Amino acid sequence: MKKYQEKKWLQVKYYEEKLSVTEIAIECQVGLTTVSRWLEKFEIRKIKPYKGDHKGPKNSYWGGGRYRDNASGYIYNYNPEHLSRNKKGYVLEHRLVMEKFIGRYLRGNEIVHHRNKIKDDNRIENLEIIILGEPNCGTVLCPFCNKKFKMG
Repeated sequence: MKKYQEKKWLQVKYYEEKLSVTEIAIECQVGLTTVSRWLEKFEIRKIKPYKGDHKGPKNSYWGGGRYRDNASGYIYNYNPEHLSRNKKGYVLEHRLVMEKFIGRYLRGNEIVHHRNKIKDDNRIENLEIIILGEPNCGTVLCPFCNKKFKMG
């Protein structure tokens, strides 16, 4: 029988000598997982289950909920309750800026266009709504907020 398979020997190493699982594994010339499993089997050390919600701000790697996509150049904001969110709960920032300005959610056929073609410049002066399926070069009056928008 190997040393790490004896309950008394493991208790002495873990509690009295206060060796870590890694140090015991090195001494026995086995892997960390092997020692960890024997410690759990003898109820010397219990492995804590991963529980709880670690999404968004609760995650230790949380960066503030805003990131720039390197492939497209657009900026995304974390907003898991938004109707237009992606699978990870992020929404395009320029759409959020425009929705806040007009006071409603954008429809599927409404596209927010950057006038200066700089995709991370999300100032309201640089954004305009383009409605797909409408005649080019016209303006439309929003029935909800009574603001004029360029179509085309």
